[in-house]
Amino acid sequence: MNLENRGNGSWRLTISDGYAPDGSKIRYRQTIKVDPTRTENAQRREAEKQAALIEADFRRKLLTVSRRITLAELAEEYLGSLRSLKESTVKQYRDVIDGRIVPALGKISVQDLTPRTINAFYSKLEEEPALTKRSKTGKLSGTTRLKYHTQLHAMLNFAVRMGYIAINPAAQVTPPRKDTQETQWYELEQAGKLLHVLDTLEDPQWRLFFYMALYTGMRPNELIALNWSDIKGNVLRVSSGAVYAKGQGTKRSDRPKTAKSVRSIDLPPTIMTQLSAHRRAQLEYRLPFGTNWSEPDAVFTTDDGRRICISTPTHKFQKVLKQNNLPHITLYGLRHTSASTLIARGISARDVAARLGHAQTSTTLNIYAHAFEDANSRATAAVSNAFDQAREG
Repeated sequence: MNLENRGNGSWRLTISDGYAPDGSKIRYRQTIKVDPTRTENAQRREAEKQAALIEADFRRKLLTVSRRITLAELAEEYLGSLRSLKESTVKQYRDVIDGRIVPALGKISVQDLTPRTINAFYSKLEEEPALTKRSKTGKLSGTTRLKYHTQLHAMLNFAVRMGYIAINPAAQVTPPRKDTQETQWYELEQAGKLLHVLDTLEDPQWRLFFYMALYTGMRPNELIALNWSDIKGNVLRVSSGAVYAKGQGTKRSDRPKTAKSVRSIDLPPTIMTQLSAHRRAQLEYRLPFGTNWSEPDAVFTTDDGRRICISTPTHKFQKVLKQNNLPHITLYGLRHTSASTLIARGISARDVAARLGHAQTSTTLNIYAHAFEDANSRATAAVSNAFDQAREG
């Protein structure tokens, strides 16, 4: 073991571990930081204490010998490894990583990243401005800060798998706590008011889109990807989602979000009526376009027949809510409203999961835990009342 004073409280530790098969020396190096205002002897004593602990970890195979790599370099390698995920998902990860993680930690070598450094980053996030104007505090919520932890933790897990580090330092840090309710939905009375508003919409396409989101619980990107050929009689087959392809616009993906996302949904008469109205209007409108109508099988289209943009339904929905003084929920909230209504009516978690296309029933239970608790309370009251009445009778 060798310690070299690099100045300004920085000491370079080098641990030798024999020779590699090619004859080169195996060395492990790490920079140790101490208080630069102390005397050199005091600095050395502190550096030696830290070095002894590091060497002990190295001898126990808790540290690995590998090329040094910055967190920014690791981020590119990590994102490049996510080939099995959809392009839109990878973009979401990149937005989080490039947004604040790389600017704050990108120049640091992965081997030098410590729990203390990560904790300092999380503390800084607490003072960062919120991403939306709806924030009550004006600061990043704990839920948002948790997303940065999730991505950083995943990146460093990747670094462990690649042999850059032996232990994930993010695993030794207490993550930010969720402090916002991500799942929002309408109660039945509120949903009824929304339906009355939707009935006044002049455009049958948007009336149908929001009706289907509420009645079927489909994901917005599944609705955008919907083709007329997916509907046979009153049965709709969900088998794809929509993605944004750079330079190509919105496209129907080759595969669904999960294997369980492929499912069939029976459509009620209300939706069949809305579908017929939109189909007639679309066929009449596109007639002058002839073969120039871009996607003749797409259900939801732009004025020239292209599949609608990923973000358009969200903007349309928020405009409807604002113009009609309805409580704010996200477009995804219509899916949550559909699910919570099923739960309130006593539909089992397994059946709700199948209708929503969740990969596991546990996902449904986690997202709608509160709704299931309410349903359980109502069930308890119902069975209690029933038996009390039977006893009295």
